[in-house]
Amino acid sequence: MELREKLSSYQDAIGKPPLYSPLNAKENEIRLITILPGQHWDKIECYLRTFSLERVDLAYQTFVASKGHKSLRDPAALERWTEHQLPSSLAKLKPLERVHSTQPSRELHRFIWGDFVALSYVWGDKDNTREIVVNKHKMQVTASLEQVLRGFRSAGKFSGRCRIWVDALSINQADLEERAAQVQRMSDIYGVAWTVVADMGAASARSTAALSLVQDFATFRELSCEGEIEGLLRADPRALGTMNWLGLHELMQRPYWFRLWIIQELVMGGSRVWIRCGDAVLDWSTFCTGIGVLQEHLWLVKDQCLFNEVTAAAGNVASAWSTGSLHLVYRDLSHLNRRTASEKARKLSLGRLLDLACRSDASDPRDKVYALIGLMPLAAANLLQPDYTLPTAEVYTRATKAFMQALENLDSLREANPWGPTGCPSWVADWLWEGRALAWSGRIDAPVWGPAYLFPWRTDNSNYAPYNASRDSNPSAKFLTENLLRCRGFIIDTISGLSAREVTYFSWDTSSIHSPDHFKSAYGSHENTAEAISRTLIADRDAYGQKANARHTAILRLPSTFALAEPQFQARGWPWLAGQQGYYFRWSGFRNNNRSFRLGDTFFEDYFAEDIAADAEEIDVSGVYTCFDRSSQRRRFMTTTGGHVGWAPDNMHGGHDERTRVGDLIVILLGCSTPLAIRPCGEYYQVLGEAYVHGMMDSEAMDDLDRGKYKLEKFTFC
Repeated sequence: MELREKLSSYQDAIGKPPLYSPLNAKENEIRLITILPGQHWDKIECYLRTFSLERVDLAYQTFVASKGHKSLRDPAALERWTEHQLPSSLAKLKPLERVHSTQPSRELHRFIWGDFVALSYVWGDKDNTREIVVNKHKMQVTASLEQVLRGFRSAGKFSGRCRIWVDALSINQADLEERAAQVQRMSDIYGVAWTVVADMGAASARSTAALSLVQDFATFRELSCEGEIEGLLRADPRALGTMNWLGLHELMQRPYWFRLWIIQELVMGGSRVWIRCGDAVLDWSTFCTGIGVLQEHLWLVKDQCLFNEVTAAAGNVASAWSTGSLHLVYRDLSHLNRRTASEKARKLSLGRLLDLACRSDASDPRDKVYALIGLMPLAAANLLQPDYTLPTAEVYTRATKAFMQALENLDSLREANPWGPTGCPSWVADWLWEGRALAWSGRIDAPVWGPAYLFPWRTDNSNYAPYNASRDSNPSAKFLTENLLRCRGFIIDTISGLSAREVTYFSWDTSSIHSPDHFKSAYGSHENTAEAISRTLIADRDAYGQKANARHTAILRLPSTFALAEPQFQARGWPWLAGQQGYYFRWSGFRNNNRSFRLGDTFFEDYFAEDIAADAEEIDVSGVYTCFDRSSQRRRFMTTTGGHVGWAPDNMHGGHDERTRVGDLIVILLGCSTPLAIRPCGEYYQVLGEAYVHGMMDSEAMDDLDRGKYKLEKFTFC
């Protein structure tokens, strides 16, 4: 019997062509899967074939040209194509859209050979595998992928002319050269696909109810009744049913949302993405709209709804506020999908890309960079060729260099520090540095968190007034070696005092306070210093990204505890602020943990009062409250020997030697829009990160340089 099996195996092997042959780049070839029919318990069997994306159907080619679309992948072209090919009464029917998402009718096919869908999913545990058959070759795939393919087969999908692209099978994973080349094409593949199926995994007891709840949220937006629904839920947290809030929480905690590759996949798929969990599906646009309603109108009331259901299910109550994935969808993914063509052409800054990479998982640390190439400015992306033979530190170094060279400035140094685990030079942004957690909401150019009736969501930062510390000067930088960078600039100050250091998002270490030995305010009078402090606390930018003004001194009269604040908010009829009991700890903690911080003869606390001004307006008080939350993240309040106040870079996760210290220098480098904190290191310097120095953010120091107060010098960073 054993001999017969070996003989059969040998006969199979010599009769089968190799599974993979090189792809023809000129023909824009990709490999697609056809799933063969079978009983549910049968082993999964597929055909893998190569197809050219250049073989566009003449009818579609003619249509695209006639409508003036620049690309076959233009989302507007796909939408109009459906309207062109189907009767107008059918083109936008939701049931047909759902069916056509994975089974487009023949008249909708764009290629001579048919069409294809791209799969976005979680690979899962590489050690937990199942056997499938591909072109009669036995292959091991993760249990996660096998389950997805089995679900598609049961539903009769991808067995005809509409096939599916699956990275684990469509790319020869054993060929590092091909793998790198295909990674470079990922954004195009997901952008060209008919749709992108975002598979969340198998259904759970509450997953279908979760998607229904999100769809209900979107319906409330269509009917403009979000306010009424909020009032209904405040009166009765069970008004929208039971266990669906917990279901949504569980859905958003699935591993899918923590996989780095999904960001590019979902953004490139855009409105053509379909969320799938078990057999339940929901289109991406509706999903994002629903999450938007939750964030903008139901965020505070949802806490009680979720708390009740977690408690009833005997779950971990603390997990009820783990909302990172909801923020990812609302603040990043839906925002990126909504951008106009001109906005998309600008792509993302290095800082935004680092934030996305920080909160997501990648099995290969080099993919922190490679998985986001499709979202980078084209000039930077063109300088980065995926190469899986390079050490991780070199990949990160090349990424920083690419942004410097492509954007022709030194703003990449704002993201750098010596505290990452990869061993990069200090002037290189380490994509694995944990201190970047929560950094998105700490970016001054990011939209603030606040009530939609005061701060409506904006899809871009076009109103943001950027800092201009170096007055648009040209960078003077040279790479001396792979690890040494030489720049020109000038020292403007030295750190003399630091406030309490954050040790978690919720707590501060008062023993880390270092008040300055001497402090003579550069701003003059107590009143002027108070205004400088108030502007510093919000980084001199309001909720709309504009330069702050005298109205924002309202922060100096924002009560230090919610117990003192709530009655005043209620008396003024400010519902959003009055509902901040679970979130006020950021302001309260900062104020109360820094009471002993001294500025000369004055305590920090002496600049504040506990009563809101009688003529204060809700938009101003709400604005400074939420702007402070933004500016205080990853930063420590500082003073300088020159009498300035500002923010120094912080490292919540680092030890004593891995943080900013008194005596560190503040420098302005030509070509960098903000000051930097730096530290001497032997004959070189280390970059510690971006600094905010009030009165030095808008070319003031450059004026002093012109007057001879400062002198340009060379700095070599290691």
